[in-house]
Amino acid sequence: MSMKSRRLRATSLLAVGTLTLAGGGIASAQPPAPSTGESLRIVLGSQPHASQLPLVYGVDRNGHDFGLALSAEQNITKFDTHTDAVQTLLDDNAQVLATSTSAILDTREHGHDVKMFCPYVSMDDFVLAGANGVNSAGQLFEPSTRVGIDSPGGAGAIVLNALLSGVGEHRDVHEIPNPQIIESSRGRTAAWASGQLDATVIHDTQYDSAHATVDRPVLIATLYDNAPGFIKVAQAARADWLVQNRELAARYCATTLRAMKTLKSDFTLFRAAVDEYIAEPPSEKSLRELFDLIQRYPFWTEDGGLSEDSVRFMIDIANESGVLTQPMNAADVVDRETLRRAVELANSPV
Repeated sequence: MSMKSRRLRATSLLAVGTLTLAGGGIASAQPPAPSTGESLRIVLGSQPHASQLPLVYGVDRNGHDFGLALSAEQNITKFDTHTDAVQTLLDDNAQVLATSTSAILDTREHGHDVKMFCPYVSMDDFVLAGANGVNSAGQLFEPSTRVGIDSPGGAGAIVLNALLSGVGEHRDVHEIPNPQIIESSRGRTAAWASGQLDATVIHDTQYDSAHATVDRPVLIATLYDNAPGFIKVAQAARADWLVQNRELAARYCATTLRAMKTLKSDFTLFRAAVDEYIAEPPSEKSLRELFDLIQRYPFWTEDGGLSEDSVRFMIDIANESGVLTQPMNAADVVDRETLRRAVELANSPV
């Protein structure tokens, strides 16, 4: 089966019924046998970009290192919206959710005890792109400025709020008078490239691919320069499932952590992996720029990341964005026992 066919098949697994993990369910007097992971369902809240490569690469290439029978084709389902991904988890049709931190926090506020236990991409290459003479954050609040953004809870909305704060703009996303709701960064890129948007939040690699067709394109702000401590997307699961399946969750997370270290060490390997796993690979030039950013900024946190300070920063941004309406304790958001075990496993000899 070609890699393109594998990618297409991986996105069409929605017909797979609910599968129960070995080791989950009713507790017994004897500890359950370790799960080999075949029935583990991982759901992504967006089609992965090059910066999000370690998750899919780790599932395909590193599962055997930790005694897990995993593959991207069999174990991963991809959506274009965070809302579909979250609902899949809540419907018990997946055990691991990889989506925006804001969507995870929103799920918690709605009474679901979901906890982050593994990084996905902490820092990212999101940028605030302007066009048609819009070249400052303040212009986003003019009624004539068409601003492409996703719905509350999406990565784009909370990224934009972090960027606004980072450049000293005290107004928030919900105050923008002319928002254009486009859920995926791919869709926002296409709208920006065709002149339908005056400003939007997209990936730097998408900016590179589209700016030649845009009237007066400009980078107004970048996540990596203007919002230190940001956690764009993370991996989460139900707290009760993590308690029942902690070793499985840690071994699964270790596949991502090891992939981060491997892919960051060699551009040629990174380039080949992007070609294999990413549906629309960026150009060589854009990939080299992204690889350099990954070396300089904490995109991939081999030590587990998800620090309490960063989680607290994300809670504050979510409150400013209107995603959260009540206080939330950062210490309650991350399952640190599982994360510590994952880091230990990832750093062990193969």
